[in-house]
Amino acid sequence: MMNKLVFITARKAQYAVSTLCRLLEISRGWFYGFRASQAARDQRQTDRDIRDADLLAKIKSFFKASKKCYGSKRIHQDLLADGDIVSERRVARIMMGNKVSPLFLKRRKPVITDSNHKLKPSPNLLEQKFQCQTPNTVWLADITYIDTDEGWLYLAGIKDMATREIVGWAISKTWPREKLSAGQWKITCVQNSAAKL
Repeated sequence: MMNKLVFITARKAQYAVSTLCRLLEISRGWFYGFRASQAARDQRQTDRDIRDADLLAKIKSFFKASKKCYGSKRIHQDLLADGDIVSERRVARIMMGNKVSPLFLKRRKPVITDSNHKLKPSPNLLEQKFQCQTPNTVWLADITYIDTDEGWLYLAGIKDMATREIVGWAISKTWPREKLSAGQWKITCVQNSAAKL
């Protein structure tokens, strides 16, 4: 629309305004009204900028009070509670324009492997030969963690490589600091296998 206004203003000395408006498919009233209301638009923009600056100071104070965790929805609720009538969209626009955004921290993953030791690694008896015909001669074991709403859940499982079945598993809310012996694994496997039957 500004291009049309500039076009008509530049050529109104040569042609009638009504002809130029008809050519550009706009009303003559729009042309005269636009020019007359420019001062009012400028004043509204100035008022909006002043109001945004006031809101930005309040937004930053609420944001700092929330330890940089609140987004536009909660900041908007705080502003309303403070007596400022403002839309959430405006709060979001001001926050985005001034790079005021909460820090989303990634949830810390538990450390389940300690590689900083001088212990000798266990010998590789299997030597990557995973084909096995006799049950209960080769077991594969692994431990993993699962993120739940209540915290981390640790799952340990044992798989028989001949039957490809899980022969034992254990679940715990805490990471076992002590090393599980083969006897403890056997007890867990027997208990879980019996429960499965």
